[in-house]
Order: sequence, then C-alpha cells, then structure tokens
Amino acid sequence: MKIAKVLVAAAMTSVLSVSALADNHGMKDDKGFTVYRSEPGKATEMLAEAVAYMQEHSSERAFAAFNNQAGHFHKNDLYVFVVGIDDGVMHAHGGAPEAIVGDNVLELTDAAGTKIIQTMLAKVKRDGEGAVDYVWLNRVTNKVENKTSNVKRVGNFMVGVGFYTK
Repeated sequence: MKIAKVLVAAAMTSVLSVSALADNHGMKDDKGFTVYRSEPGKATEMLAEAVAYMQEHSSERAFAAFNNQAGHFHKNDLYVFVVGIDDGVMHAHGGAPEAIVGDNVLELTDAAGTKIIQTMLAKVKRDGEGAVDYVWLNRVTNKVENKTSNVKRVGNFMVGVGFYTK
C-alpha cells in the first residue's frame, strides 16, 4: 500500500511539474530547462492566507481547500501542508494529497536524513512559527535542492508552505 502511495505521489508530482513549467518566468536550470520558482514572499503570503482561512473555517473545510490541487492554495510550486501537532498526522498536503494525507509523518526525513516534520513541530511548539531549512527532491528539476518551509501553529495544527531556495 505504501509503495502504491509513493508511486501515485511521483506521478502526480510529475503532472504538477509539467504544469509549473508551463507557467514559468523564463528561469533556466544548468541544463537549460525552464524552471519556475516562486519568490519566498509568495510562500509567506500563501501561509498567511492559509492561516486566516483555517481560523475562519472548520478544519475539515480548510483541509479540503488545501488538498484541492486546482484551488487557491496551490500555485505553481507552492502549496499548503498541515500536520497535527499532537499526532504527527498529515491532514492536508496540496502537493500530493492522495499519497500522504492520513499518514503519520513524524519519521519523514529529508535527503540528508533530518527528521524534518519533527524539526518543524519543535519550531512551532517552541516559537509558534518560523522557518525550517532542509534538502528535498525538486520534482521539476529532479535534483535534491535546498528548501525552506515557513510554518505556523494554528490551534493543534502546524500549517506550512515551502519554497526552493537553490
């Protein structure tokens, strides 16, 4: 079952990558391929919108909005994710909801072996919000790249939006 979820996630991410490439701003990687990267400020804006949405609506409604890959909370390479602070369960993930929503992600590691969800949760438990740097596979470039996720505590949830920093 887990392998099937990973394969579905990879397929969905590839589709999203093609969509991101179609809506680019002329950036090129070292091989000359066009790559879209959102500005860090756009991730900050999306996080603020997601937090406000969660505060104004039920968590179920917010999760549905965040999981909608054609919706407002998924733009180019940006999407919202939500993890339960007490249970470590991924409740929303705009990048590949069918692959990871409902799973306990406390043991999720980045390409360097860092338990990134645990690091993010520690940040929001301690500070209420912040940024966490890690390394992650960028499905657009198919390279492991530096990524930052801005995270914020909203009740018993951690809400986040990540962006590649390269």
